[in-house]
Amino acid sequence: MVRRTKLPANLAAPAPATNGAAKAKTVEAQSNMIGRPTINVSERADTRVIQSVQTDPYFAIKVSTVGATAPEQVVLFDGSQGYQLGYNQFIGPNVQIEGLSANYQFILNDMVHNSSYLDMLKMRVNDPSAQANNCCSGKALDQYARPIEVYDASKGSKPRLLKTIYPDQGVHEGQYQLNINTFANDLIITNRTAFVYMQEPGITITWGFYQVAELGRKQ
Repeated sequence: MVRRTKLPANLAAPAPATNGAAKAKTVEAQSNMIGRPTINVSERADTRVIQSVQTDPYFAIKVSTVGATAPEQVVLFDGSQGYQLGYNQFIGPNVQIEGLSANYQFILNDMVHNSSYLDMLKMRVNDPSAQANNCCSGKALDQYARPIEVYDASKGSKPRLLKTIYPDQGVHEGQYQLNINTFANDLIITNRTAFVYMQEPGITITWGFYQVAELGRKQ
C-alpha cells in the first residue's frame, strides 16, 4: 500500500510538463515504514508550530526558624503527603511557612493539579541576630552547606530520593552578598514531590522559584 500526500498549492512545485500540462507534485511514503515521514506545513515562516503557555514565572515562599534552638527539618510542597506519611516525618511547630507571592496553602493546592518545571532557585538568608552585618552572617554559609533532598512517591512504594541539590555550589569567592544565593537546577515539582532540607535555627529563608512552565496534572 502506498500513501500519497498532496502538498498545498503554495508549496507545490510544477512537475515537468507532459503533453503541455503540469501535474501536481506528490510525496510517496510506504505505510509499513517505522516512523514514516509525514508532512506538516506552516503557511508562513513566522507561524508558531508549538503553542507557548504563558504562566507566572516566579513564586516565593518564606520559611522561618527564628523560634528554634536547634536545626529543624523543613518539608516544602509534598501536596499528597507521601513523604511525610511514608517516613513519619512532619513539620515541627518551630517552623513557620508563609507564601509571599501568594498564600502558601493556595500554592500547595495548585501544585496538586499543576506541576511546575523550574530551572532556577534563589535563597535569601536573613539572620536577625546579625542585622548590622547581615551580608557576612556565618549562619548563611552554614545553611548553604546543608544539602536539599528531593523525594518523589507513588502508590506502590515508599518515597525515594530523586536528587540532591547542593546550594553551596552557587556561592563563589567574589560574591559580595553572601546572604543571597542563586543557583541553576532543573526540577519538576508535582503533587508527589517533597523538597526536604535542614534549616539553621534563628534565621529566615526566602525561597524564590523561577518557573519555566506548568506541566499539567500528574496522574
